[in-house]
Amino acid sequence: MDAFATYDDLGKLLNRTFTVGVEAAWITTLLESASTYLREDVIGQQVYPQATSTFAAWPDTTGTVALPQFPVVSVASVTLGGAPIWFRWVDDRVETRQQERVEVTFTYGYALAPEGLKRWACVLVSQALQLLENELGLSIGGLSSVSIDDFKLAFANAGEDTGMTLSARNIALIRRQFSTGDVHVSDTRP
Repeated sequence: MDAFATYDDLGKLLNRTFTVGVEAAWITTLLESASTYLREDVIGQQVYPQATSTFAAWPDTTGTVALPQFPVVSVASVTLGGAPIWFRWVDDRVETRQQERVEVTFTYGYALAPEGLKRWACVLVSQALQLLENELGLSIGGLSSVSIDDFKLAFANAGEDTGMTLSARNIALIRRQFSTGDVHVSDTRP
């Protein structure tokens, strides 16, 4: 999967140079993990890189099909039984005048990773990097104290915020900017 940011992007933000080879590969893996978290768990859809997909859906009662990805770049075709049909593309939907199951081929996503998602991937990795370099694991959210002799970690919230995560507020901000919401395409007609 493509990361939203590169190890050079992170290095610029941290004023640090990662060595080419093992260190760069490690940072790239962390950035890919952060991007996967943002893509799958926060946004809930593929926003980068661009992709083309064909899916089948039943239009609603007005003959409209909601496209399940964001942003929609183009709609190449709409077919019914393999034959092209009339359609009009408006934002994140296709108007077809049909009441039968249609297939829509469309391109979606950003050609370049959005700066906001690049920044969030770097934030997630920079949070984890400090912990990893001190051999404390990926995340210790809610950590309230660390003891060195007879090593001890204490959590204020029972470790609820551990892992590579963002706050609920930040998740809501990212979803509002990079997601169409909860679009679900279902095929329930006979």
